[in-house]
Formats: sequence, C-alpha cells, structure tokens
Amino acid sequence: MNLLKLLLSLIFLVLTSETWGQSQLRIENNLMYTDVDLSDGGLVHKVSAMIDTGSSVCMIDSTFAIDSCHIKRVDGDRSMGNTYGRDVKSSYFYLDSLSIAGVCYPKVWCFVVDLVGKLQQFAPKFIVGGDLLKRGMWMFDMINKKIMPCAAVPDHATVTLHSKNYTDAAMNHIYFKGKIGGHSTRILFDTGATRNELTTDFNVSTNDTIAIKQANIAQKLTYNNRVGLCKNLPVEISKLHFYVDFIKPREGGYKYPRINTNFLQDKRWVLDYKHRSVYIMLSD
Repeated sequence: MNLLKLLLSLIFLVLTSETWGQSQLRIENNLMYTDVDLSDGGLVHKVSAMIDTGSSVCMIDSTFAIDSCHIKRVDGDRSMGNTYGRDVKSSYFYLDSLSIAGVCYPKVWCFVVDLVGKLQQFAPKFIVGGDLLKRGMWMFDMINKKIMPCAAVPDHATVTLHSKNYTDAAMNHIYFKGKIGGHSTRILFDTGATRNELTTDFNVSTNDTIAIKQANIAQKLTYNNRVGLCKNLPVEISKLHFYVDFIKPREGGYKYPRINTNFLQDKRWVLDYKHRSVYIMLSD
C-alpha cells in the first residue's frame, strides 16, 4: 500500500511539473504584477495584470476591452461597490479563458471598468481579483520574484494567517483579526493598496504628514493629497509581529484599516484564497 501511494505521488508530481509553470512577478509601489493571457473569441492578448485581493472580481479596462479585445457581448449596466462606500457603474461579461503561470481558467467573470479614466497612467489593463484567485492556491516568492500554482500548503510554513469570518464582509475579501498600535481591529488584506492605511477615526496619533497621489475605481487620480503618517506602528496578526508605516486620511477613507504586501516583501508565502488563509515561510 505504501509503495502504491509513493508511485501515485510521483506520478502526480510529474504531471503537475509538466502542466504547471511559474511566472515572473513584478513589484512596483508595493503592487504585484504578472503577465496573463486573455483569450476570447479566438483572440489572445498577453497583458501585465495586477493581482488585487482588495478587488472582489476581475476587472478589465473598458477602452482595452473594446478597442483591443473587441468585446461586444456585455450584460447591461450594473453597480459595483468599492471600499470607499461609493457605487461604480459597470457592465460585465464572461471571458472565454484566462491563463496565469501555466494554469488556464475557463469562463472568467470580468467587470468592464474605466480604469484608465480614473487611474490614468497608473492603470493596469487587467486586474486579477478574488473571484479568480479563489479557484487555485498560489505561491508568491517575493525573494526571487516568482508566482506559481501550489498544490498544497508547504510543510515548512511557519506562520499561518487565517481570515476571520465577519458576517458583513464584502465578497471575496480577506480580513484578519489583529492589533495595530495595540488596538484590536479588523484588517483588510489588500494587495491592490500602495500604502497601508488606517481609518480616519482610528485611535492612534500621527507623527508626521505626507503628500500622496490618490485614486481608485470611483475617484479620479489627484495629486498632493496631504494625509497623516504613522511611522513604525506595531502590528500583530496571529503569531506574526512586525512594524510598518500607515497613512491616516483626515476625511473620507476606508471603512477598515488595510494592509498591503509590504510586510511580506522578503518572504515566500502561499495564498489559499478559498479558505481565506496566508501561509508564510520565514525560513527554508
């Protein structure tokens, strides 16, 4: 029986090594990008896509969708919310398939959004959101800048961050229960955020200010937005303790604090989106 199990395991490893691959990961302003192939209507487009756990669904820029991908079959107007509490008018369709790091996913739900109009020169053509990420498990090697599919959680994962199930959680969002500056809070894990951000009423004092660029799918890019800065705030999530900077807007802002991938920049970690978990390998 043990010999049979070993043989089956070897066959599985061979098959997966031939079928699955890896893709280069690019880090820019704490955002993660990788190349994906978008296939629809017999046409294939390779684009640099942003990996965004703060986006519940995949999004494609409206101009790119119409002019380059020649997408015509969209389903009516539909409002989609964002974490600023604003509704964004959009339409959606099902992409024939999307390939990422050697894995092909058929029938991908995509929302058509004016990304360039809002984010301007910083806009990606495509955003890989939670609805697709939960269809697999992903290893992010931030040291060698690689992304690859993962069949199982590595045995040498030393820290596990499990999402807490909040009844009012947005679709496909990952929330950790933790502490920031010693205060217990819900923390949104948002790989689509350039900065870690507190809410306007979070009970910590700023120790500096900073001018930032600001934009999202509901708000056009603006410059020189002056916000508070909290330097080296202690963060606790599960057994992981670290220090990072947070911005704190004077008005507006998000409903909950959010944290990006900055605390993972020198690590290898696995995203198990289906179970809302992050597994971190602190050492090999």
